[in-house]
Amino acid sequence: MFSPQADKGTSWAEVSLKPGNYVAVDLSPSGATPPLTTFTISKSSSPASLPKPAASLNSIEFAFRGAGTLHDGELVRFGNRGFLVHMMFGARGASKAKAEQIAALLKAGKDGKAEKLADASYGFFSILTHNQAEQQIVRLRPGYWVIACFMDTQDGREHTQLGMERVIHIVK
Repeated sequence: MFSPQADKGTSWAEVSLKPGNYVAVDLSPSGATPPLTTFTISKSSSPASLPKPAASLNSIEFAFRGAGTLHDGELVRFGNRGFLVHMMFGARGASKAKAEQIAALLKAGKDGKAEKLADASYGFFSILTHNQAEQQIVRLRPGYWVIACFMDTQDGREHTQLGMERVIHIVK
């Protein structure tokens, strides 16, 4: 699955797909039947590679690894190096202390209180399966952001409660 956040206006994201048959579905419009299309990727005799990212952030059970500082406007590779399905959502704190407080509340399972402290949010990726990655240019307001995975474990706990929350710094 590939589902980066696309804000209003022009946006883009990159993904590397293996040869095969695919279905693309736009789940953003409300309505009974979402628009969809099918397409096929053929094996290339000279495959192109994705541009080299300036930074990378990876999810893995039950943590995030990689850059602690991202630059607004830089190309970042987001990946899942774990075996479970993960997501990466971001919430901005008004200060480093507020971001750390948001992270602590998420770890304690107090999502509602954490949400009230955030002054912005962003979905880096909705779902990535094992060994998948996507790249995007990060265009976010500088400050301290908490990245988190809200997927549930088999016993119903969110991954945030097991340590999948981390404060990162986005700078100009």
